[in-house]
Amino acid sequence: MSLEVQPGNSATQFSVNLNHSLDFSQLLTSNDAPLDSDIPIIRAVISDGETHVDALNKQIHDLQLTLAGLVQRRDKMAEQVRQHHAIVSPVRRLPPEKRPPWHVGHICQSWRHTALCYPLLWSSVAVSSTSSPQYTTGVQTQLLRSVNAPLDIYCGNAPYTIDAYSSWFALVIPQSCRWRTLHIHNLGGFDWLRPVEGRLDQLEELTITSCFGANIPDVFTTAPNLRRAIFTDTAFSDRSPFVPLPWGQITHYRGPYPPERPIDILKAAQKLLFWEIDFSVHADAPLNPTTPTLLPRLRGLSVGIAFVLSQLTTPQLETLVLRIARSLFLSILLPLIHRSSCTLNKLVLMQCEIGPELIHVLRELPALAYLLVERSRNGSNPQEFFQAMTFTGATSILCPNLTTMVYGHWSLCSLPQDDFLTMVRSRFQSSPNGASRLGSLRLYDTFDKLPPADLLAQIAMLCAEGFDAAFLDYQDAVSLGGPLV
Repeated sequence: MSLEVQPGNSATQFSVNLNHSLDFSQLLTSNDAPLDSDIPIIRAVISDGETHVDALNKQIHDLQLTLAGLVQRRDKMAEQVRQHHAIVSPVRRLPPEKRPPWHVGHICQSWRHTALCYPLLWSSVAVSSTSSPQYTTGVQTQLLRSVNAPLDIYCGNAPYTIDAYSSWFALVIPQSCRWRTLHIHNLGGFDWLRPVEGRLDQLEELTITSCFGANIPDVFTTAPNLRRAIFTDTAFSDRSPFVPLPWGQITHYRGPYPPERPIDILKAAQKLLFWEIDFSVHADAPLNPTTPTLLPRLRGLSVGIAFVLSQLTTPQLETLVLRIARSLFLSILLPLIHRSSCTLNKLVLMQCEIGPELIHVLRELPALAYLLVERSRNGSNPQEFFQAMTFTGATSILCPNLTTMVYGHWSLCSLPQDDFLTMVRSRFQSSPNGASRLGSLRLYDTFDKLPPADLLAQIAMLCAEGFDAAFLDYQDAVSLGGPLV
């Protein structure tokens, strides 16, 4: 008898050549007992067959592991492709559908009944100075359908004076006791707001943009539930006037910072959680020296001119955004951290002068988990920065808990790729001395140009190896740094 494994077209074939004098077919199809002389041969067939079954099982297991790895890599790559498809999706160009008027038609009767009877669906009211009967009727109908629900009011073209009453004024102003949010985008006057003084009991959020130079009456300091105040866009590209606020209850603020009275505001704003500020006039010199003011609850801070950091003590600060990170401003950061004894875990440095000062700052932030650095044209070559961020066998590790990194370069064509990729691979692959592995990397060009082909290929290789790395367009990258409010 011989036992052998023979190759086949689709799978390995197992065959047993037996002596023709042995009629095992009869034993296989009956309950007859084998002869004593046949038993050793049968046991040999069984033993050899089990050996080959084990060998085939091992091959199958190895192939299954290989297949599972390929499937995982394919799924990760497919997800990367899906995410990048989403970046160029036309739906991103559509405005948010949270603002009325809504036009609902061609729906079933039960759905229509549900929509008409649900007050919150009609609680966002867009008003303007138009006085057309159709528009006035629409606003009136919407207010009736909102019943007693809190209202979100959007004013795009408010009247210039109280004498410029339009039909919407007579409808919406009497409902000011129901206003939950008020959004005003207008270059006109604000006399029309005077009748709402003392009636804003439910107002929680106030947004006023593109109103530079307007005289805003003091009607919001008596709003007992006002918590959020926004007076500029996320890029601080427009300037609205300073609005009198009940600072003692404000938790979220984005807007100009009047340098003539900063201390009074800081001392009053003890409940601030997130603060995005800029000076209402640009200044390149520090403010008057003073004892730092304690903001005991502040968790997120975004500043343009960093000199204000010297006036603060923020023991709960977790997120800090410097929209202009000059070396001089970076030198103010560490005294704030040391004075406050806070644990910073997210740092965003826009227009950053990369150099020794940045490396020194990062050495003092061991708990940092998220870092966004956008290199400005000034500063030294980033090679030293990448080398300092590279994991080596040294006991001193820069940002040992970093899990997310976003890097913006003013021209990716000039990026020192070797040093950058060495740093990235060391953090993706290694975790020396208990350090965290980098979980996510994002790259962008501050000129919003396409990355060079060789860099694209290198990042694609990282993705193929299972690492989470991708390119962003400039607008998406900027949004990662905020807004906090």
